[in-house]
Amino acid sequence: MTTAATGLVCLLGDPVAHSLSPQLHTAAFAACGIDAVYVACAVRDPAGAVDGLDVLGALGANITVPHKRAVWEHVTRRTEEAELIGAANTLFRDGGRWVADNTDAVGLQRVLTDDVKLRSGDGVIVFGAGGAARAVAVALGRLGARVRIDARRAGPASQVHALARSVGADELPAGERARLVINATPLGLHGEILPDRYLRLDDDQMVLDLVYGRRSTPYVAAARARGLAAWDGLGMLVAQAAASFERWTSQSAPTTAMRTAARAALRE
Repeated sequence: MTTAATGLVCLLGDPVAHSLSPQLHTAAFAACGIDAVYVACAVRDPAGAVDGLDVLGALGANITVPHKRAVWEHVTRRTEEAELIGAANTLFRDGGRWVADNTDAVGLQRVLTDDVKLRSGDGVIVFGAGGAARAVAVALGRLGARVRIDARRAGPASQVHALARSVGADELPAGERARLVINATPLGLHGEILPDRYLRLDDDQMVLDLVYGRRSTPYVAAARARGLAAWDGLGMLVAQAAASFERWTSQSAPTTAMRTAARAALRE
């Protein structure tokens, strides 16, 4: 039961109507007996929203597209991980002040290790050069992958590639086949038809789409129609959410309860 003592955690982004984060974190709070609620808020002014959370005394927040960079710039205290990635997906309090953190790379590492079974030296193509792609670059570099960034703008693509190299990635030469292809753009969130270059897949390649939804994303559906192994962003969502939960509560996240809640929400 919500009371005057109930804590508040928010998701800030636009759009957020598709998000499963409220179900995930509501289940986590319940499993751990924490008196808090999680609300998804569609906001156009991320800096103003963060200031509003401060006024309301919120316990924490998640940040999603397109505000990860803007919130990173607005908050003056950042973890080393947030500084490295250059974007924030989590806010937590320390001594009454907001700290910007990023749990995306940690969450993706778990997926790449446990689900995809990525091996050191595997070739990976990453579509995109935004905040999500930067987290992907960090995760891949830490796992020793060989990486190529495919993005519309050469400058951001070069920056993401340099970030991957700085944490251990090697370059995947142009023309060399990748074992894994990752969509780190928002394309597919609204059922968009993906560019042709996304769909040029070999029979032994794998696909990871950071987008997720109540149905298979267009990219995952296209890959599975070819008989390829493909994963959407649900696994990463749960893994990064668990890390955020631990920042806010200093408790171990009940990942089984969170995963069950996410799957139930998708079935509904």
